[in-house]
Amino acid sequence: MKFLMTIYLVLMTVVFSHAQSETLPIKWSFRAEPEKEAGVYTIYATAMIEAGWHVFAPIPGGDGLLIPTQITLDQPELFRDLGNLQSEGKEIHQEMDGVGLVHFFEKQVTLKMTVHTDKTKLFKGFVTFQLCNEKMCLPPSDQSFEIKL
Repeated sequence: MKFLMTIYLVLMTVVFSHAQSETLPIKWSFRAEPEKEAGVYTIYATAMIEAGWHVFAPIPGGDGLLIPTQITLDQPELFRDLGNLQSEGKEIHQEMDGVGLVHFFEKQVTLKMTVHTDKTKLFKGFVTFQLCNEKMCLPPSDQSFEIKL
């Protein structure tokens, strides 16, 4: 009986984890645009966040334990002079008990990163983020992207 209960719990954990990953309250879209200077591109990652949820800013503040929202490119050796990650949207600054002043976005945020390359017109990578609401934070997630110019 204990064996069957253990199997049941493991299966339910796997099913719940899989279902949760498919129903995150955030949708990402990605694009890249060439700049005037040859070999310079700006990558845009836009998040639409469901009401009641937020993601932390690239510099989240707090006690140093918060998960910053960031872009990571595959094959970084193809790129040089990666620009600082910038964010566009209404950044909220809020004092949290025991954590300090934190910075986050609700509803929508667009991340921008300028890259220099003459070796590729294919941008692959992922965005790392953590969704939180007033009661809890979900485990950190990665959203993969592939942009062809």
